[in-house]
Amino acid sequence: MMKCSVFENKGFTLLEVVVVMILAGVIAAAAVFGYVQVVKGTLFTQKNTSTIQKGQIAMTKLVKEFNNINISSISAAGQTSITFTSIKNAAPETHTVSFSGDTILYDDDILTDQVNGFALKYYDNYDSTGETTWQSSRRIIEITLKLKGAEDVISEFKARVKPRNA
Repeated sequence: MMKCSVFENKGFTLLEVVVVMILAGVIAAAAVFGYVQVVKGTLFTQKNTSTIQKGQIAMTKLVKEFNNINISSISAAGQTSITFTSIKNAAPETHTVSFSGDTILYDDDILTDQVNGFALKYYDNYDSTGETTWQSSRRIIEITLKLKGAEDVISEFKARVKPRNA
């Protein structure tokens, strides 16, 4: 009895190994690119979230302070700065808010940075035209704050404040 043996291939050919390695490389490159995009998106979101939080904190502080302004004691008020006396404490205190470089200063302390724009407007009433200078007839202060976040995205915050004794 004669045994018939068939030539059996065991293992992979060089061509099969090369094709598998190329496919694995393409899949790995796509995965790395996707991962890099996810990391960039996460960092972008974190930085802009931080910027928005800074803006909200600064606006909350400014609104709170401007609510306590004694409007008859505003000594200097322009488009980017205001000096006023606060009536929130038993002893009145004079404060200054100003825009310098890329920061908002509150009594020479940094209130927030990354500032792209800061403007104050003054109104006689809600329907009047905003002015850039203070007069005794003014009763409303509008604050506009713009902060620069990741990839130069600008976040704008705006509030109108009517001081308590206006």
